[in-house]
Amino acid sequence: MASLVRHAIGRMASNASSTSSSSRSRKSSSSWGRRRPRDSLEKIRERKDSVPHVSCQPLPQIRNFSVQDSDGTDDDEQTLSLPVLRPPINRNVVCERYPKGKASLLVFLLNVIVIYAYGAAITGIVDIFQKENNEANGKKLPIDNTSLHFIKLLFEYCISRISFPVTGFIADVYIGRWRMIYLSLFLLLTGYVIIAVGFTVEGQSSVDTPLLLKNFINGIGFLFLCVGGGAFEATIIPFGVDQLQGASSAEISSYFYSFYFSRNLGMGSGLVVSAILSYAGNTLIDIQEIPKELEQLYRVVQPLVTTVTLTVGLILMICFHHWFFKNTLWENPVKLIARVLCYAATVKRHLPVRNRAFRYGEERKRRIELAKMTYDGKFPDEKVEDVKAFCRILLILLTLTPAMFSINGFDVLLSQETNQTLVKLYNSSYVETDLFQNLYWGVNITAILFTLPVVNFLVIPCFPKLTIRSRIGIGCVLYCIAGLCLVVIHAAPLVNGSQNSEVSGTQLAFVLIPALIIAVAEVLTTVSVLEFIYAQSPESMKGLLTGLYFLFFGLSSIPATALYYLFKDTKENRVLLAFHAVFTILMVVGTVFYVVAAALHRNRQRHDEDSLQERLIIENQLHSTITA
Repeated sequence: MASLVRHAIGRMASNASSTSSSSRSRKSSSSWGRRRPRDSLEKIRERKDSVPHVSCQPLPQIRNFSVQDSDGTDDDEQTLSLPVLRPPINRNVVCERYPKGKASLLVFLLNVIVIYAYGAAITGIVDIFQKENNEANGKKLPIDNTSLHFIKLLFEYCISRISFPVTGFIADVYIGRWRMIYLSLFLLLTGYVIIAVGFTVEGQSSVDTPLLLKNFINGIGFLFLCVGGGAFEATIIPFGVDQLQGASSAEISSYFYSFYFSRNLGMGSGLVVSAILSYAGNTLIDIQEIPKELEQLYRVVQPLVTTVTLTVGLILMICFHHWFFKNTLWENPVKLIARVLCYAATVKRHLPVRNRAFRYGEERKRRIELAKMTYDGKFPDEKVEDVKAFCRILLILLTLTPAMFSINGFDVLLSQETNQTLVKLYNSSYVETDLFQNLYWGVNITAILFTLPVVNFLVIPCFPKLTIRSRIGIGCVLYCIAGLCLVVIHAAPLVNGSQNSEVSGTQLAFVLIPALIIAVAEVLTTVSVLEFIYAQSPESMKGLLTGLYFLFFGLSSIPATALYYLFKDTKENRVLLAFHAVFTILMVVGTVFYVVAAALHRNRQRHDEDSLQERLIIENQLHSTITA
């Protein structure tokens, strides 16, 4: 009897234990359902898609963790391996945590060297050309020198800017960004050597070199300079971002501000050197009897200094080439864009009608969707989305083109031809307007160098909701405000009844106020546009879109120059007012177009191989957990 009782009690205990284990398993399954780790990871991936994409990023690390019961105890039988995203990297210690940080610093140094040699240092060489042409024509001041101004405009703003998208496309598709930077340095070095050799041969020869032959030799050197400079500027931006493998979005955003800081630092250095040489040249011209060797040294010193500087940059590239990350080649984006657009335009099919209630919330499909394999097309869905992203970014760049007239309008205003107008308009000498020109560029570059750290380290962290498109819009509004300031400055003498243009020299100082506004607007617009292109464009189209932006920026100076010569024959006191009023209206119209395009723009959502592999890992682990 006792044995029967003990047996019954044992069976009751076993049934109770099985019941508790089943209830515990139900609790664990219910707690697993409440946690929804898959939904949280989808949110993480959405945040990851919204930040700029870095090519060749390593797979996320795998870390095991145990699923806990509702009572807080661990269940050793249920373990799940999920990808853990890398935490944000502090931009102050990037060089310590990543060896590739040294490559980024070397890119900044190389940018300073090349921009000094290519950008602002060209001003000193053009000044030498103008002095030689004026001496040959028997003129004392560089006025009515229209042919040389248009030659400079043709080389610097047409050939150089056209080479931007071409070289960016070739670097991404055929030879690689690393080799394109090498090629650009060789082209720049060749151009300066040709100019230096031309000046040296001219000084050593006993017979005066014809003016046409000198301009032809110098033109060949300028051709090499413009093509090499365009190739470097179009390639160095995506090449520098390639060095930040595995970096956070904050670090990549900081790279663009640091890059633009180094660019303006190079321009400022070249401006100081060219101003010193220009002052020395004017001093030599004032001296009646100067040795021929001293005059020859003045002509050779500018090309010689830039040649030595470029040689140092080339040596740095050769010695530290192992620091750099060499990207792979990509498919032809122009061919892909043409094929997708032609297929979408010629296909004789229609998109399916949204005849179900749960599909009414989707956006209206465009005809380009017919090229997707989802709708029986010939191209993968990601390729078609790349083409759509390219078209959206191109629309944004086109709407920004009128807003670029402000900087280019100042460039035309402060050129040698407009200095002649300032001489007549303000009854001042050429020396005063020349000093004002150097003062303007000094104020502009100094303001940019101070604004960049403020925006990077104060404005963006304090206003995290200020998106890239919002920053571009604020910059466009500041451009319009600067244009209105210029209109008011040049309309004030007309309102006061000053028809003889007897304006005091203090009015020149008022022009520095819109110069400061333009500097802030340039930081907000240019840097944000480069960041926007990198964040939204496909990897194979980054060089092409960066080159197109610089192309539009350079070509916008041609209408500005045409507007100046259109109003050149009017009354002198109305020239600058009409000039600034016209392109201010164009800036306002362009800003309105940009606001509309930015409101309709949709960010690119990527589903690359990394995210697909993460999804497969999660689904496999969840499937194995459920079946177990």
